[in-house]
Amino acid sequence: MYRHLFATLAFIATMGFTGQAAALTTPYTETFIDGLSGWTTGANPNQIVASGGADGGSYLSTTASPTASAFGAVSVLFRCESAACSDGAFQGDWRDDLVLSWYFRHDADIALQAYARIAAPSNNPGASAIVSTWVQPNTWTRIDLVIDPSNPAFTSFSGQSFDAVFDEVGRVQLGISLPAGFSGSNLHFDLDSVSISTVPEPESYALMAAGLLLMGVVSRRKQK
Repeated sequence: MYRHLFATLAFIATMGFTGQAAALTTPYTETFIDGLSGWTTGANPNQIVASGGADGGSYLSTTASPTASAFGAVSVLFRCESAACSDGAFQGDWRDDLVLSWYFRHDADIALQAYARIAAPSNNPGASAIVSTWVQPNTWTRIDLVIDPSNPAFTSFSGQSFDAVFDEVGRVQLGISLPAGFSGSNLHFDLDSVSISTVPEPESYALMAAGLLLMGVVSRRKQK
C-alpha cells in the first residue's frame, strides 16, 4: 500500500514541473562548446575562447568600439538570427511563461546594462528591453529577462502588441545600453550560456512541497 502511495504522491508533486516543461518545445542552453553555432557579431570580429567562460568552459567573444550620443544609445553585439543558429532552439512561440538568460562580461571602465531585442523572422516587429541588472567591468554577470508583457524592462514592441512579437520569434539580438556620451575603443564583450527556459508558476512549487510533506508524514508513521 505504501509503495503505491509514495508513487502517487511523487507523481502529483512533480506534475507542476513536467506540465510547464511540456509547454516549451526545447528548453535549451547554448554554451558554445561546438563553436559559433550560427551566432554572429555583425561587422565586428569574433572568436570562440576555449576556457574561462561563466562555467569555466568556452564562450563567444567580440571586440567593438561603441559610442553614444548625448541621449544615449544601444548597441547590438551578438546575434542569433536563423534556423541554423543553435539548431533553431531560440525560434518559435515565446508567449508561455519563458525566461531568456545569458552571461555577459565586458572590459569598459564603467558598469553597463544589458540590452536585448527579440524579433520576428523578418526582424519586425521586435521587442526591445534594457535589463536592470548592472554588469560590472571584467565580471561574468547573469542576465535574466522574463518574457512577460508586464515586465518593465521592455521599452518597445515596435508599436505592436506583445503577442504580435512573441508568437513567432525568429531573431535574438543581445548587446548593451550605452549611457549618454559614452565612447569606447576596442572594448571586449563576452557571451556565454544563453538559455531559454520556462518559469515555474508558484502553484507548482506549492504542489511539490505539499507532496513531499505528505511523503514525510507517511514515512514517519511507517517507522512507528
